[in-house]
This record gives sequence, C-alpha cells and structure tokens, in this order.
Amino acid sequence: MNGDSSRRQRLLLMTANVGSLFEEGQRLQEPWLDVISKRILSEDADLSVIHMQETGGKRYVECSGQVPVLIEKLADRISGTYPLCRAFLDLNYTSPAYTALGSIFFVHKHALSLVEQFDFARKQFVPLPTANSVEIRADGLDNESLAVKRKFPKHFWPAIKWGRKGYLHTRWIVDGKVLDLINVHLFHDESNLALIHENPSLYSSNRKRALDFVINECVLDNDDDSSIHRFIFGDLNFRLDSKTFLNRLTEEAEPHPMEDLTTHGSQDLLKDGIAFRNDINQTENLRRTVSAIEFRREDGESNENCVLRIGRKVFDYENPYKLQTMWETYLQDDKEVDNFPELYEMPITFPPTYPWSEDPLDSGVFMKTRAPAWCDRVLMNKTAYESMEVETSVYESIGRHTCMGDHKVLHLHFFIPPRSTGDFSSLITIFSTLLARIPDP
Repeated sequence: MNGDSSRRQRLLLMTANVGSLFEEGQRLQEPWLDVISKRILSEDADLSVIHMQETGGKRYVECSGQVPVLIEKLADRISGTYPLCRAFLDLNYTSPAYTALGSIFFVHKHALSLVEQFDFARKQFVPLPTANSVEIRADGLDNESLAVKRKFPKHFWPAIKWGRKGYLHTRWIVDGKVLDLINVHLFHDESNLALIHENPSLYSSNRKRALDFVINECVLDNDDDSSIHRFIFGDLNFRLDSKTFLNRLTEEAEPHPMEDLTTHGSQDLLKDGIAFRNDINQTENLRRTVSAIEFRREDGESNENCVLRIGRKVFDYENPYKLQTMWETYLQDDKEVDNFPELYEMPITFPPTYPWSEDPLDSGVFMKTRAPAWCDRVLMNKTAYESMEVETSVYESIGRHTCMGDHKVLHLHFFIPPRSTGDFSSLITIFSTLLARIPDP
C-alpha cells in the first residue's frame, strides 16, 4: 500500500435495520437515502461502512429485488467522493442459511491505495480495484471468499421459529491497521409478557450465547488479538432491564392480569404468558391465558387510572412524550451490555434507537409495541478502543427528525492515528496470515 500514511485515518461505521424500507410503495427509501448520503459526505471518512439487517424487509420474497437498487442509488449519490463501493448482500431467501444481512463499504478516492480486504480462502489481504466500480455480491454468498456469513445454529433457540439471525464477517487493512468488521443481528424479545411472567433473562441469555459464539468464530488461526481492531455492530437487540424499568414507570401502580378464557385441544402449547388448565374431558382443556397486564393506580377504574398496559406486542404507557424526551432517566436500565465485559462502547448520548413510528406523518413518536431500547450498537475490543481518538469520536443516532423506519441509524465516526515507524503489530498479523498458507513439511 503506497498511500499517504502520514495522516490519521477517518472511519465511519453505521448500522441500520432496514426492514421498514422495503415495501411495495418504497415511501421511506428516498428520505433514508437523503439522510445517509449527506452524512457519509459530511464525515468524509476514508472508509465508510453500513451494516444492514433485515434487507428485503418483512415481505422479502417480493421486495428483496429492491435492495441492490437502493445500494446503487446510494453509491451514485456519493460516487464523486467514493468511487469504490463493495456490497455483500444475503438475499437468497430460499437457502436454509438465509440471514438477510448486508454489509456495504465505500472507499474514499484518496484512500484507494491505503485499503485492502482479506480473502478468507487465500488467507491474505488483496488490493482493491483502482478504477470506479460498484460491486454488489448477492449470489453465492455462502461461498464468498471475501466474507464469512453464518446463521446461528438451530439449537440456540429450538422453541421458536428459526429466524433470520446470524453474522457477516469481513476483515480489512486501513493504513496498516487490521480491522475486523462484524455485522450481527441477534434474537429479539418475542413477547413482552414472557419477560414479566417467566424469566426476565430469557432472551438476554440467548443473545449472550449467540454473541459469544460470534466472537469465538471470528478469531482466526494465528490471530494476535492485540493487533486486531475488532468492531461488532448491528442490531444487537439489547433491551432494558425489565424489572428496574417497569418499577421506574409504575411506582404508584399495581399489576392487574387480564385473562382470556378459551378451549383448546390437549396438544396446544402456550407461546407466552401464563396458562391455567383444568380437564374438561379427555380431548379438551380449559385454559386461562394472561393476554395483558395493566398497571393501575388504586384510586379508580382501569380506563382512567391505567399507567401502563403490556401485551405480547403491546407497550402502551400513559405519557409517551416522557419516554421520548426524558430517556436519560432510564438510560441506567440499559444493562445488557454489561454481559460482555471484554467489549467496549462509547458513552450513549442519544435517545433509544427503537421502536420509532414507521408513519412519515408521525415519525417523531414511539410505536406502542415494545418498550424503548438501544437495540442498535457499536461495540469493540480493547485494541480498537485504545487506538481511537476518543475525544474527537462521535457516537450518535441520525435521522431523528426523519422517518427512517422503526430503527434509527446509528453511527460511530472516529480517527485512528497514523502508523508509526515502530508499529510492527499489524505487520505481524499480515505475516502470520501468509505463514498459515505454507504447508507443514
């Protein structure tokens, strides 16, 4: 690499759950493109990265074809500054290993000679094209040598439908610094009620197991972790501590379970909540299921004194404006990241990234489906954190006043210092990958 290594390098890492963008009308795509393209150009980073989750959206069979078109439009808007775009898109929804992940990389015109990408099959870094190009790799991603894609094993959560969750791993060199960039989509909370009635750590425990799996899988043979700058960013689906958060919202209220009474065959299984069963005959059961919980003040009837109503996919708080504007009061309930003491994160100084309204006419409010949460995150290992110029780094959500879908885009913009003449750590990593190719005598 023969570029200018005398200056510090800028990096821009973004994560975007884009499940809301892909629909028949495509109404959210233009505002999304406008916000993202302007941010990329304003930051002027040497390498700009977007990790996407849920490409193709909920109707991915009909809408996956929109994804490459969206990438091409974005690349065209910034091509004057970023002549090289390389995208890895998992759009093969017929594959059992389908994850709907997408990782997109834009290389600045002044950094083309400073950036190389790792080939996992050849176990070496390879230079990028110097001519303008938009490379969209969407076919055969399971056999792609420049990226490693994995869907989480089925046994991680056998009790629920096997969803589109997994990771997509790429490795780069920017001015001699080795970067691991890992796009991750972890399990979501299937039911609000299960967190209250069954096991508050039910979902977070599975997320921890999955992310530990990712970290272990992405460490290659001969890796020297002290020289790998590892960034894990995506929709990690981290949620607030349900006990402390609910106590904060319902200090002067008492819970009142709302029950549904239905008749079911003996083989029916309860997906969430609590069930009470009494035998009627040999083939049928009478079941009371807690369909919702209302937290009410004890000085009146439910309609006027309900502070909070929680259902399987309902989270209806009496003062939604407070949740949107006074998020600092419950930021301390964001504790799930503490399950990963080996990972680092910049301080959170922005509102929750989820669940924002998908209605462009009412985009500044939370949907009444889930508790607010900082689902979208950028985490890193110690080597990455200590190499950053923390005082000049910016970690924030963007598009706060634009309808970007139910997730706001999160970004981390930072500098890494120039390579010093005595810095041999990255060279050791490069040589170790080359040595790995030499067969044993």
